[in-house]
Amino acid sequence: MFGGIRKLRSFSTVAAQPYLLVREREVTLKSSSERVVTLNLLDPCKLEMVKIPGKTLPTEVAKSLRIGSSKGWVAVTDLQNSKLRLTNLFNPCASSPTTITLPPLDGCYRGSVARVSKVSLSASPNQRDCVVAAKLFAPLVSLCRPGDSEWTHIETPNTFFRSVLMHSMRDQKFYLYSSDRAPTDLIKTCSDFPPVSPYRRFFFSDIPKTTQDLYQSSLFRTQYLVESPSGDSFIVIWCKAGGKMEKETSRLMCETKGFMVFKQDHGKKLCSYTQDIGDLCIFLGKNESFCVSATKYPGLNPNSVYFEGSETGFGFYDLSSNTVHDLTHLAPFSAFYLWLAPLE
Repeated sequence: MFGGIRKLRSFSTVAAQPYLLVREREVTLKSSSERVVTLNLLDPCKLEMVKIPGKTLPTEVAKSLRIGSSKGWVAVTDLQNSKLRLTNLFNPCASSPTTITLPPLDGCYRGSVARVSKVSLSASPNQRDCVVAAKLFAPLVSLCRPGDSEWTHIETPNTFFRSVLMHSMRDQKFYLYSSDRAPTDLIKTCSDFPPVSPYRRFFFSDIPKTTQDLYQSSLFRTQYLVESPSGDSFIVIWCKAGGKMEKETSRLMCETKGFMVFKQDHGKKLCSYTQDIGDLCIFLGKNESFCVSATKYPGLNPNSVYFEGSETGFGFYDLSSNTVHDLTHLAPFSAFYLWLAPLE
């Protein structure tokens, strides 16, 4: 059931599906502007590694810092300046390998450079209606379209400094979600772009005693906002135990204890605990959280939360049985895992 390695040619493409980007291994320096690498990904449907040898990456992409992913595209930033790029070069499903350079973010916050923490796309960057939203390590969300010469900056309350950023296809707006108490008033935005709005979560309800114990006994708890293909909204809480040092890699690891999933009920104005999300699979990590149907992608475990993190490894959590399936052993160690959503 587990394991195996599948090799793809660098110019071949496969059907769109989720992948886990593990890491690439540099093979040679092709020129001062290009590097040839072997890409390593995990196919969560077949639970096997996918290797793509001979992949050519521009040096500015190969040597950049990966921030996250959205709509199957990876957002990278230059380590020396504020340049932000979007690329589908890491996605084996890309039929037209593309890298898009966005306007610089120099001086966007009080005259200084504010680093980008999260990126969300309203659509694939090769579509005309795509808007890029960048959440900064500052009370700002910056918006632009590929091809724009500058960003439009939207100020946010300080409570959203480290908030979740998500684009809602249902509501056609960008949401900021914070687990802390935060204002729910509309943020002043620009008419040229989709609204940027705080996400209003209803009160948590219907929490079983065992789940309350899971929450209380977890040292680290992180909340995520995700929207299903049909437009349902879920709040997911990732519960982790304290860290311990791994002898083989000398890295600090945290054990995943479980996940709590709550579905927003707009009729009852409650956020109800559930262990049944049907055939859906939720993908969490440094990516913009996304949700797909296991029926559409055979091999995925339905009613599950797939997770990744450098301090947790990766795997999936079966909601019906409350079981963690650790899959970290299937791939080489990586300091930066990243889920890639199916390309549109």
